Amino acid sequence: MKLLPTDGLGFETDQFGLTTRYQYGFETDKYIKMYPKESVSDPHKSVDPHKSVQNPHKSVNKYSLKKILPSIEKILKIKIGFLKDLNSKPKEKISLLENIRLFKGEKECDLNFAKKLSELGEVFINEAFSVSHRKHASVYLLPKLLKTYYGINFEKEINLLNKFLKTLINADLNTDKRGYNLSTQISVHKKYLRRSVLHPRSSVVLVLGGSKISTKLPLIEKFLKKNVLIILGGGLANTYLKAKDFEIGNSLFEEEILEKIRKIYFPNILIPFDFYVLNKNKVFHRFLGEIKKDDVIYDVGEESLKVFFDEIKKAKALVWNGPLGLVEDKRFESGTFKLIKFLLSLKGKFVLVGGGDTLAFLEKKKLLKKFKNISTGGGAMLEYLAKETLPIFEDE
Repeated sequence: MKLLPTDGLGFETDQFGLTTRYQYGFETDKYIKMYPKESVSDPHKSVDPHKSVQNPHKSVNKYSLKKILPSIEKILKIKIGFLKDLNSKPKEKISLLENIRLFKGEKECDLNFAKKLSELGEVFINEAFSVSHRKHASVYLLPKLLKTYYGINFEKEINLLNKFLKTLINADLNTDKRGYNLSTQISVHKKYLRRSVLHPRSSVVLVLGGSKISTKLPLIEKFLKKNVLIILGGGLANTYLKAKDFEIGNSLFEEEILEKIRKIYFPNILIPFDFYVLNKNKVFHRFLGEIKKDDVIYDVGEESLKVFFDEIKKAKALVWNGPLGLVEDKRFESGTFKLIKFLLSLKGKFVLVGGGDTLAFLEKKKLLKKFKNISTGGGAMLEYLAKETLPIFEDE
């Protein structure tokens, strides 16, 4: 019997859709289906029910994977059994195990739980790249207990990230060492701002959005040592600007990390200098320096995007992880949508997109399939790029 974890088979609160996520692991599942012995699919949801609800036991049905059986059976064109717990016995050629995060011992990386889980199979196939940065029992301990292989899509994702990392080796290190200094980027003239951007001709660009800069700081610090242009948007840009003593109003930022950012020299970073803000339920366009104390920054402005796009055009490779604005609100999805359209217009460049929120928005706009290089991982993608390894590869 084979154990096959497949990541993010979520619904309702999982933004990256059920069918799309499963189809990324479909090749491996289809391959496993050809074997005569039984297989158990061990799905990992993007949502952690123990964090999402006060009492997970009252909401088991909401997070149960039993309701996704029809969708998987339709994709694989085969009858699939359902195992509600580790004591259930497989009756079909392929069985789906209940949401692994509902089990005590999974998140705690409990060895006894992992041993009980290993009794379901003889071979472990990891097709759950997006959760493989976590030290959880099903992905971290099972490889130590069972003969382990990696799924077809897992291998594709690692190869894509390695391909991007190789571009760093070829980056031109003879750049203008002044980099992108915030004080030289922004000059105030009357009531608007002008950009004065230096041009180090970086061949690699990293575009980072989303809400938290803390989760992406190790990657930023690593890439700052190389000739990589880093573009920040969303909450990341807010925290960076706050640390540099710019007014951001009531915008989202991470207070606990401000002091650390102040101590780090950030060359080669571009941040937005015009924004769309919400104030008393009205949307306004403001330049940096015009932000009011009761403004909330929710999207990047067109002038900043023009500068970003001009710099991206000079690069040979780009990775994008995280929306540039509050894409859940149609009023503030414009910046991210314009970035997508621009990236799709590029020719002859290596463009890799990843992260749950990024892919969810691409899927929503029916543009996901237009990108050739996609990573289903958010945290896993960032950790691999930063460390060039994952916890699951330890002791291999």
